[in-house]
Amino acid sequence: MSVCAILLSYKRPQNIERILKNLIATSSISHVVLSNNNPAIDIKRWFDVDKYPIEFIQQASASVCAKRFEIALELPYDYFMCPDDDLFLNVEQLETLLGYAQCDKSRVHGMFGQIKSFQQGQVGFFSGIQGLTCEVDILNRIYCFSREQLLKMVELAKLIGLNSVGDALHIDDLLLSFCGKGRPVCHDLGSFEDCPTSEEAGVATYTETGFDATRLTAYRRLAEITNRY
Repeated sequence: MSVCAILLSYKRPQNIERILKNLIATSSISHVVLSNNNPAIDIKRWFDVDKYPIEFIQQASASVCAKRFEIALELPYDYFMCPDDDLFLNVEQLETLLGYAQCDKSRVHGMFGQIKSFQQGQVGFFSGIQGLTCEVDILNRIYCFSREQLLKMVELAKLIGLNSVGDALHIDDLLLSFCGKGRPVCHDLGSFEDCPTSEEAGVATYTETGFDATRLTAYRRLAEITNRY
């Protein structure tokens, strides 16, 4: 299984080198891509990008998280790992997660997720599922997926009215979570370190206006299309 890791930088350039080093040191990963999605920040002022054996992409304009899936579509790899920039997993944890993924490549794998819930008759999401191995409805923060699932993601994006998967603002994780042959799997990788900004307003994406409403609308549509309730 040839694995490519794709890491995006936007509002947390201080985290990138640390995450990058562990991705490079993970023997199961064949290739690492770093995309600077925020042209307003010169990532090379934070560390020497050129000294690492990676593919570096400087985006010409500000790009959303779904850019990683557009990048993956252009790369000749069978399998992908995409961590967020606020999660610090060590090499052993990255290897373990890829090992779990290899055992069942029909599903999307990660270590953090959400499950559908109901409150006063309204659909919502119970968040922060981690520290146990279970099925979830939506994976968050780190994603392991196959090219087949990536192509399914493109198909679903079109079915919900998007021009491309790169237009999936706030819902790229939702799209991917519907692309396996079963619900995605969240794995227990033990204790891990978070960036202190992972819940900070103005930095964390989920604090943006309209985030929850956009996701609920997309979830209902995807559940209908895939017949997964």
